[in-house]
Amino acid sequence: MWKPIARSVFAMLLSFGSLDATAADLKVNIHLSRSGSGSVVVAVYKTAASFPKPLQGIAVQTADASTGSAVAVFHDLTPGRYAVAAYQDRNGNRRLDKNMVGIPTEPYGFSNGARGSMGPPSFESAAFDVPPTATLDIHLH
Repeated sequence: MWKPIARSVFAMLLSFGSLDATAADLKVNIHLSRSGSGSVVVAVYKTAASFPKPLQGIAVQTADASTGSAVAVFHDLTPGRYAVAAYQDRNGNRRLDKNMVGIPTEPYGFSNGARGSMGPPSFESAAFDVPPTATLDIHLH
């Protein structure tokens, strides 16, 4: 008598558990070098192939840059290895502006405080493991 009910309850619990069992939340605190106009664009990357190409992350969010900090929260990420890139889009053109030789003219930053030499840092230098819940701080320069 209990076996059919137990199987139904077990099947129902498995279906509910599969929705959130592997979901991770990542909170990214962005610290601006100075408050200003525009917005902060934050992107999460899963592979080196897309990192740090603007707006090509697996998840992208925009936050207000009028105060000295901004927050972006990414929900339902699969726990694993990621890298984050952020920049302050001061003029609202949805891209990181650069000068004639390719040096960014708007503040930017990466997870792990990663820095590149003659270009952006590698995915591995910015990569970190996302457990079920994580908080990350990025300082824009």
